[in-house]
Amino acid sequence: MSNAICQSRFFMWRTLFAVAHADNIVTDEEITFMANVLENFEFTDTQNAILKDDIVNPKDVEKMFKSITNKEDRLAFFNFASDLVWVDGKFASEEQEIMIRLLEGHVKETNVDDLIGSISLEFEEEPVQEIESNNTAPKKLCSLTDMITSFRSRFS
Repeated sequence: MSNAICQSRFFMWRTLFAVAHADNIVTDEEITFMANVLENFEFTDTQNAILKDDIVNPKDVEKMFKSITNKEDRLAFFNFASDLVWVDGKFASEEQEIMIRLLEGHVKETNVDDLIGSISLEFEEEPVQEIESNNTAPKKLCSLTDMITSFRSRFS
C-alpha cells in the first residue's frame, strides 16, 4: 500500500489496543472500536495481522507507548484513548491508572521549550479591565500589558 501507516502511528494504534485490555475485560464496544480502526485505516498486511493479534492477546501498554515517537501521534493517542476508555460507558480504575502513568511519562519526555516556542501571544493595548489599586485613589483602567507588569513588580 502506498499510504502505509508509519511506525509511530502504528504503535499509537497498538497502544490503544493494549489499553482496551487494561481492566482485563474487553467489551463488545471496545472490540467494535478496534474493528472499525482495522476497517478504516490502511495498514499493511503485516500491521493488520499484528493488530488482530493485539485485539486477542494483551500487550505491555507502556512498552507500546514508548514506541510512539512522533508528538502528533502521542497527542492523537490521548484523544483516541479518551474515546476508547469511555466507549463502554465506564472508565475503569485500571484504565485510569494506566492513562495517568502514560500521561506522566509523556509529560516527562515533552520538551516544554518546544511547546512554548510554538505558542504565539499578543497583548492588547486597549483597556481591558478595571483594577483597584491598594491606595485610596479611584479605580483606573489598565491594559493587559500594564496588568502583567504590575503583577511582575509585586514579586520583584
